[in-house]
Amino acid sequence: MKTLLNLLFGALVGVSGTFLHNAYKPFGLLVSLIALFLGLRLVRNMYLSKLSLALFAIGWLFIIVRASTLGNGGEVLIEANAYGNILVFGGAALISWRLLARI
Repeated sequence: MKTLLNLLFGALVGVSGTFLHNAYKPFGLLVSLIALFLGLRLVRNMYLSKLSLALFAIGWLFIIVRASTLGNGGEVLIEANAYGNILVFGGAALISWRLLARI
């Protein structure tokens, strides 16, 4: 149950970041990255395991990678502009920093 909950929570944070990062520039991007940081912190404090953080990260990364690729109609939800790049690479750096930190 914890596995599914962590995957789902990571996916929900990823969906909110996808739709918010480019909406209210630059505040949407800041809110997206802060939500990711707080989600990582919440999962770490709830379960005290790196596996929970990794599952959260997998859920987030799945949504972010899927939103960055071409869809059926040729749409891209995370564009390759400054805000999209900061969301993808900043989020990946934030996740790797939290995964490599001690619990």
